[in-house]
Amino acid sequence: MKPLTPRDPRWLGRNRMIAVIGRGGMGRVLLGRAPTGKLVAVKHIHQHLADDPGFRLRFRREVEAGRQLTGAYTAAVVDSDTGSESPWLATEYVAAPDLRAVVERCGPMHLGGLRLLATGLAAALVEIHRAGLVHRDLNPGNVLLTEDGPRVIDFGIVRALESDDPQLTATGGAIGSPAYMAPEQAEGAAATPAADLFSAGAILTLAASGTSPFPGNSTPQVLYHVMHSPPDTQGVPPSLRELVNACLARDPARRPTAQQLLDAAAHLPAEPVWPEPVRATIAAHRADSDWWAQTAEREASYRDELERLRIRRRDRIRWLAVATVAVLALSTFAVGVGHWARSPGHAVPMADPSLTVTPAELRELDGCALMDRALRDTFGTRSSDLETFGTNGCETDYTDKDKGKKNFTLFAALPSKEVLAHMIPTGRTVAWAPILESNRPPDHLCERGMILPNSEQDGLEMWVQGTGSDDELCAAAEASLTAVVEQLARYAPRKHLPQNSILRVDPCLLLDPTLSRTLAGDPARRTDTVDQCLVEGSDFSFLVRFSEELRPDISVSGEEIKTRSIGSATAYVNQSETHTEYCNLKYIARLTTGNQAEVVELNLNRWTGTSDSCDKAAQLLADVLSRLPKS
Repeated sequence: MKPLTPRDPRWLGRNRMIAVIGRGGMGRVLLGRAPTGKLVAVKHIHQHLADDPGFRLRFRREVEAGRQLTGAYTAAVVDSDTGSESPWLATEYVAAPDLRAVVERCGPMHLGGLRLLATGLAAALVEIHRAGLVHRDLNPGNVLLTEDGPRVIDFGIVRALESDDPQLTATGGAIGSPAYMAPEQAEGAAATPAADLFSAGAILTLAASGTSPFPGNSTPQVLYHVMHSPPDTQGVPPSLRELVNACLARDPARRPTAQQLLDAAAHLPAEPVWPEPVRATIAAHRADSDWWAQTAEREASYRDELERLRIRRRDRIRWLAVATVAVLALSTFAVGVGHWARSPGHAVPMADPSLTVTPAELRELDGCALMDRALRDTFGTRSSDLETFGTNGCETDYTDKDKGKKNFTLFAALPSKEVLAHMIPTGRTVAWAPILESNRPPDHLCERGMILPNSEQDGLEMWVQGTGSDDELCAAAEASLTAVVEQLARYAPRKHLPQNSILRVDPCLLLDPTLSRTLAGDPARRTDTVDQCLVEGSDFSFLVRFSEELRPDISVSGEEIKTRSIGSATAYVNQSETHTEYCNLKYIARLTTGNQAEVVELNLNRWTGTSDSCDKAAQLLADVLSRLPKS
């Protein structure tokens, strides 16, 4: 939990906001205090989603669904506003860790803990299904563990059983968490209550063994196991295994109902109680949450009191006297807060928001808009156009008041291994992430970078070159990187990409895991970044990259362009980089502006054997093209 940032609302409806719980795909989740005095978790929807009529329809459905659930094993909806410019939803705040975090910390549960978990999950599903709803995304992150039992939360994709509104879900779309998704969901079929029972079986397997019944290193691999492989439930205690296997039956008709799961779990031969490490984790989490709620509310009270004082003084005395009093009051407040924050055993509240950027946001990030927003009015006057390159890199020049010209180059989604290959920590941070500097001495060029906190694969780099000493260039590089990161933490400007743009898609999701493993050879290791997916095996390595670049059917050097048929499609062969062991193929997915196009690029390198690398590359590219977004 973190203090509110300047961009967070202080009030939503009648609820006073006091802290930030976290951030998800739909919006930021804030901790609030309702008029009754109870704490509430408030989901404040992202503005770009609020502007989407289709999303508003789904959000209203979430609120309507949540209001029907009032049982002991779900978090009740207590307030909402779905029609305002910035819609929000307030639910009962549950100060408890989620099951995933508990299992990672405490390991598998004994039979007593599994009984308590199973009966709680079943009781929640009985209530959900009785209301005519299906959860559709029941997973360990949506199951909170309280002292009394589990609570099921996050009904963001709950759907009424009788609803067939196509706007709620894209046709054929699968919604849910891959390792806990029923096979029929993975295939895009409609979810029924039986799908929630499949998810419950997968959750119980995780709690009993510490691993999912459908392990895998990638989403396609996990989904393949869900649809075609038997579940691994060997770690489940024998007295529970038959029931779990029944929940994980491939045929929905063979799974128990929620009531049958509840009845069977209630007869397990163990006292329903959490293991001692789990109880200790729950207590520690609650204590930490209580402290954060108290300290964040205390800080909010200080700020509110200062604001009331400022307004009262403004109405009674001259402006200069008001300013003096305000400065004194703020100084006193800073000393008081500093003493309070240094109290033993408590963390210091964060002064700046941490950076959390999802891969989907990075794929649609407008690097030039980001740099322009961050650097304008700080580094002088922009003296050249913003020039885009790569996935979302940008370059431009600024001229300061002393006529000194500097060139700024931002690499906004660079693979982390390229950043770490030549950078070391400076000892300073921004948005709670270490700032890195080049281990090469600056020579009219200075570099600063960072690895995105929520992604071990993606990083940022800023290069500055031009007039001035090396120290001045490095100061500008660090200041500009800091400004970009702070801007990114507040708001990530997005490109206006059409629905059929390949730049919106994770390349790894289009790779068939079985074909990839067959071609690459075991062990097939996968590394994914924002715009590319690399698979390395014992026989081959191949990389799939999506980018916007010069059309490959236009010859720059005047050389003949070689093509290769991929079914009914045409791929372009980079002859300068292609030989028996290596092949580079490109396919134009969509024309954009001028001579630019969105391009699928496939590079394949053969380690062993004598087969033509382009034959294998064509086979793999054909499979990828079959899964591209359709216009």
